[in-house]
Amino acid sequence: MADQAVTYTGAPAIAGKKLVCRRCHRVYAYPAAGDRPVRCECGWWYYNDGVALREAYWQRLDPYRVPPSLAALFAPKA
Repeated sequence: MADQAVTYTGAPAIAGKKLVCRRCHRVYAYPAAGDRPVRCECGWWYYNDGVALREAYWQRLDPYRVPPSLAALFAPKA
């Protein structure tokens, strides 16, 4: 066992524009156009395509799956 307790600190504060998940209210750094999407812990993905912030749901658990490509994940709904 360790002689000293190990403590953890939170992540540094987000500077600049923030993205708040509309479902679970977690806060992330706002993605720049063309950056990789933000994957929220609740399963929603947020992607900035340069025109607007797009969102799509992709189940994370049970069964664990590899997410589809961005083109499939953010394809316009028919």
